[in-house]
Amino acid sequence: MEEKKVKEFISKELLKFNFIRCTKGYKYLKESILLCINNIDNMENLNKNIFTQIAIKYNEKSFFNVKWCIEQSLKTMINNTKISVISTYFNLDENIRPSVKFFIYTIVSKYYNEIL
Repeated sequence: MEEKKVKEFISKELLKFNFIRCTKGYKYLKESILLCINNIDNMENLNKNIFTQIAIKYNEKSFFNVKWCIEQSLKTMINNTKISVISTYFNLDENIRPSVKFFIYTIVSKYYNEIL
């Protein structure tokens, strides 16, 4: 039951942005956020703790493939979402784009601030 609530929270947060939801990158991003919520210590090293785990689960050759897919998904989202939405959500200047780690960290933080 708890994991269902976490997944619903993640989906609700990601709906605030214009992602292409049928891509590997989007799927890997959701999985990354879920794994970080389940164990906040995973945020220390996403390549080792998260992307490697996802690469194994989905039979990717390397964690680099997972990271690249997520980065491409984020780039597309940034191009498709109003910059004011992104800057307000992440509390960034309009000329600054969130990195993969910052994107994941912000959603994980919102989960802990709102849900717990």
